[in-house]
Amino acid sequence: MGKVSGMPAFEPELSEHIDMLKLARSRRGRSRVTPIYSPYLFCPTIDIHRRSSSAPPECLRRCKAIQRWRLGLRHTEAPSLLSMVIIVFCILLQPKAKRRGSELKKVLKDADHIQILQQLFDSNGNPSLILVYFTWLEKDYGVSHSLRQYCRLLHLLANAKLYPKIKRLLNDFVAKKEGHSNSSIFHALSMVDDWFCGNSVLVDMLILAYVKNLKVDLAVEAFKLAGHYGVELSVNSCNPMLASLVDQGKIQVMENVHKVMIRRKVQPDVITFNIVINGLCKAGKLQKARDLMEDMKVWGISPTIVTYNTLINGYWKKGSVGSMYKADALLKEMLSKKICPNEITYNTLIDGFCKDENLPAAMKVFKDMEM
Repeated sequence: MGKVSGMPAFEPELSEHIDMLKLARSRRGRSRVTPIYSPYLFCPTIDIHRRSSSAPPECLRRCKAIQRWRLGLRHTEAPSLLSMVIIVFCILLQPKAKRRGSELKKVLKDADHIQILQQLFDSNGNPSLILVYFTWLEKDYGVSHSLRQYCRLLHLLANAKLYPKIKRLLNDFVAKKEGHSNSSIFHALSMVDDWFCGNSVLVDMLILAYVKNLKVDLAVEAFKLAGHYGVELSVNSCNPMLASLVDQGKIQVMENVHKVMIRRKVQPDVITFNIVINGLCKAGKLQKARDLMEDMKVWGISPTIVTYNTLINGYWKKGSVGSMYKADALLKEMLSKKICPNEITYNTLIDGFCKDENLPAAMKVFKDMEM
């Protein structure tokens, strides 16, 4: 019989009790066994006040013992570590966050919360529930988790493909300014047994977290370390990092990162090329930008209206002799490839020709726009 979702896997008889209760419930009807999510029980399957006579005696005995200890009805020996872990799991299953927090405080008043967290890690339980407990310890209980604990949790979430939760956890981690270097983070990640199961996703999201928190230098450092550790990255992290470098005017660093991406066989997309072309145009490297647009064809990627508008805007900003004729040639190329220019395209060209005092060319573009 299967196990109840989110329950630890370290007590085999536990699952047997739960399965027996579920079987009794299906045979005798819902009125005899009432399921609740009670923090006082080791299992959210039965209310001992309305128990069925077919419930396993050992199961009921444990329920009563833990409940008496929690309610303080009489002096009894505190539950074992495993029982405490099970109680924590049951509390985490409660839908109401406020009640969950208050109950955890009661349970963990005299408990070794770090040891319980370790048992939760070892139990192969529901990673989402472990994350709730992990976050609660940090925010409401003032626990400062070690880097290794963070990495263990990140790997559990990665193996379960809970990517939005990983993203939030890493964003919080990076924003705290804990002072952990990228070297220590990569070392801690590599010490986890299943390092190669989710490493690419984790490093991708670490770079994204750095970019989101405006720490692009750390993002570039993580990008370089990924190569040393043999981690394959994707454009999902590289593109935002390139864009952030362009925004901060670090064009030379952007060019170097782009070259390393190609060398590591990170598959670029049209967004990658548009970002790099934009950076080159901002730096006045228009010939390089034009050459890169030709390289797009080698990769089987067609330039878009964004690509052409970026280059046309670059020629407009340069303002040198002949620049606007090169921009006009791009317009003709767009039309030949059946890429429809938009208002930005025409307005940039008209403004550029007017600045060059070339009114006939400006009027020609204006008439083309009206056609």
